Amino acid sequence: MPGTPPMAHRLPSPPARPRAATGPLRPLALTLAAILFPHAASAQDDRAATRLDAVEVRVSTATRTERLLADVPVRTEVLRQQDIELRAATNFSQAAELINGVRVESNCQNCNTSEVQLLGLGGAYNQLLFDGIPLLSTLGGVYGLEQVPAAFVNRIEVVKGGGSSLYGPGAVAGVINLVSEQPLRNGGFVQASVDVQKGEPVWYGDGRLDAVSEDGRFGASFVAQAAQNDAIDYNGDGYSEITEKTQRVGGFQAWFAPTDRTRLRADYQYTWEERRGGNRLDQPEYLANIAEALKTRYQRGSLSWEQIVDDDFDFRVSYAFADIRRDSFYGGLGEVETDPASPDYDPDALDPTLPGSAASTSFNQYGFTHNPLHYLDTQFNYRAGAHALAFGVQYKREQIKDDNRNANGVVLRRAENATFSNLGVFVQDEWAVDDATDLVLGARVDKSSELDSAVFSPRIALAFQATDQLKLRAGVSTGFRAPEVFSEDLHVDTLGAEPVSIRNIDGLTEEKALTGMLGFDWRSDALDPRVSVDVTASYTQLRDSFVLSEIQSDVFDGELFQVRSNSSGSGVSGIEANVGWQPRDTLRLTAGVSWYRSRYDDAQVVFDDTGDGGDTVIATRDYLKTPQWSGLSQLVWSPNDRWDAFVGLRYTGRMHVLNNNAGELRHVDDFWVVDTGATRHFHLGERAVDVSFGVRNLFDDRQKDLESGAGRDSDYVYGPRFARSVYASIRHAF
Repeated sequence: MPGTPPMAHRLPSPPARPRAATGPLRPLALTLAAILFPHAASAQDDRAATRLDAVEVRVSTATRTERLLADVPVRTEVLRQQDIELRAATNFSQAAELINGVRVESNCQNCNTSEVQLLGLGGAYNQLLFDGIPLLSTLGGVYGLEQVPAAFVNRIEVVKGGGSSLYGPGAVAGVINLVSEQPLRNGGFVQASVDVQKGEPVWYGDGRLDAVSEDGRFGASFVAQAAQNDAIDYNGDGYSEITEKTQRVGGFQAWFAPTDRTRLRADYQYTWEERRGGNRLDQPEYLANIAEALKTRYQRGSLSWEQIVDDDFDFRVSYAFADIRRDSFYGGLGEVETDPASPDYDPDALDPTLPGSAASTSFNQYGFTHNPLHYLDTQFNYRAGAHALAFGVQYKREQIKDDNRNANGVVLRRAENATFSNLGVFVQDEWAVDDATDLVLGARVDKSSELDSAVFSPRIALAFQATDQLKLRAGVSTGFRAPEVFSEDLHVDTLGAEPVSIRNIDGLTEEKALTGMLGFDWRSDALDPRVSVDVTASYTQLRDSFVLSEIQSDVFDGELFQVRSNSSGSGVSGIEANVGWQPRDTLRLTAGVSWYRSRYDDAQVVFDDTGDGGDTVIATRDYLKTPQWSGLSQLVWSPNDRWDAFVGLRYTGRMHVLNNNAGELRHVDDFWVVDTGATRHFHLGERAVDVSFGVRNLFDDRQKDLESGAGRDSDYVYGPRFARSVYASIRHAF
C-alpha cells in the first residue's frame, strides 16, 4: 500500500496483544474513542459527528505497548489533534485544559509560569513524556508547557495514578504523553491566527510539511511555529500580567523502514524564546522596579531502532537528549521612584556605579543556566501464549549549572553545579486470563544518585468485560519522587522582586505514593452508541510528603529561601465522572466533573512572620491552589461538512490561596469560563481551507484581586490564566 509504513500494516505493533480484539471489544474501542474525541475527522473527511463507529485509536502510554483503546487494562484518556484544532489551542498548556481532571494553574503574576495538576496533585507529581520519553527536564518544566507547539502533537494520552513502575521517579500522579504524528501521505498545512485580549493582539503562525516515499518506507515531517505579543496589564498598575514574548520553534521527525521488520526513527526540535514581565519594559531589566526576563534556547531530540525478530519477540533501543541554555533576570529596583517628575525621585538610586544604590544591586541579578539531559531507553517484548512480557532498562542523567552574573555578563558566583542520575529496570506481564479478563503485573527498581537505597515500585491492574456495554477496571499503583534540588527552584516564588530559593533539609528522603483506583465504562450500545458513562474513584496516600517552610532570610547574605522537608504524609481522595450524549448524528454533548480532596495528615505551617517581628502563624492541612471541584463540558454541532461550532464550559472550584503580603490564607471564589467558536470548511479538491473564529472566557471570569505595584506578591495568582479574548485563524491544508 503506497504511503503506508510497512511495519504499520504488515506486522503487529510491538508487542501484539496475545488475543485478538473480537466480540464486544472492537466496537467498544471505537465507541470509547468517538466519545472521547468530539471532533475526530480532518477537513477533508466526513465530519466526526456523523461517524461514531469509524474511529480507531491505538494507545501506548498505559503499558508501553500499543493497544486498541478499549483493550488497555489501565484507563487511558485521549485528546486528538482534531480536538485541539477545534478549540484553536496553539500549545500544550492550552490543550491540556480540555481533559477532565487536568488543570493548568498559573504560578507567577510577573512571568506566567504554569503547572499541570493531575489527580489532585501539583505539577511536580506528574511526568510529561514525548513519545513515551521523559524529555522535559526540570528546568524546562518552568516554561515548557507553552513551548510545545500543537502542530507537533497527533494526540495527548493521559494515564492517572502512580506510573513509576514504568517511568521511574516523578510519575506519582500519572503521566501525560505527547504523541507525535507519523505522516502517511505527502501534504501539510500553513496557519495564521490572532488572539486579542485587552486590546493587545497575540500573533501565531505555524505550518507542517509531510513527505512520504512511494513505497512507504521513508517519511519525514518538518514543523515550524512562531508567536509574538506585547505585554498585557490587566489591572492598569503599569506592571504586566501577561509577559511580552517572542517565540520561534522548528523541528523535524523522520522514519525509515529498510525492511518489513526494521524501523529507524529520528526527531529534533529547537525552541528560541524571549519573554519579559514587570514594568519599564523599554529600559534594561536592572532599571525596572520588577523584571523577570528570560532568553531560552531549548533543543531536544531522539534516535530509536525498532526491530521485530520474529512473531514472538521484538525490541526497541532509543537515545534521547534535551539541552537548555537560558539567560535570566529576576529582580529589579523594588519600590524606588523612577519618575523624574516625582518629588521622591533620586537619580542616584538609578546609578549602578554608586555602591549601595538600588541599581547597583539589581545590576548583579542576572543569571545563566545550562541544563543538559541524556536518556537511554531499551525495551524487549516477548509473547508466550496468553502472556505479553515486557522488560527493559532506562538510564537518565541530568546536569545543572547555574551562574549569577551582572548586566555585563561577568560571572559573580556559581549558584549551582549538580549532576543527577537514575538507573531503572522494569518488567511487566500483560496476561489475557480469558476472553473477558486482562491482568497487568509490573514492577520496577530505581537507583537514584540522590538516594542511599534503591526504590521498588510495583503495579497491578485488572480489567473485566462484564457485558458488551460494561467494562470494569481496578488497579493499585505506586510512584515516588527523589529529593533533588533543581535550578528552577531558584525561581519558584518572587516576593518584592527578590528570588526565593529552596533548600533541602539534611536527611530528606524520597516521597512515595500508593494509589488505588476503581471504575467502570458503560456504553448504551456497543454498535450504535448514543450515551456513554465512565466513573473512576481513587485514593492516593503519600508518605514523607515534601513540604516547604515559610520564607526566611539567610543571616549571612540575606538571601530569601524556603526549607523543603518531609512531613508525616498526606492523602488525596477523588472521583471523576464523564458523560457523553449524542441525541442526533450532528450533535454531541460531553461533560465531566472531578472532585479531589487533598490534605496533609498534619497541619503544615505555610506562613510565619514571627522572625520578622510579626505575630502571625498560619497552618493548614489543605493543599494550596488546589480546588476540590472542577469540571468541563462541550457541545459540538456539525450540521454539514462545511460547519463545526462549539460551546465549552470550564469550571474551577473554590480553593485556598496564601497572600504573603497580607499574611492571609484566603478561600477564593470559583470560576465559570465559557468559550465559544465556529469553523467554516472550504473544500477545494485535495486541498482545504478552514476559517475559525470565536471568543474565549466570554464573561471575563477571572481573578479580580490581583496585587499591584512593585511590592506585589507575584505568587498570589490563581484561577483562569487569561482574560476575555477574541480569536480568528485561517488554515490551508494541502
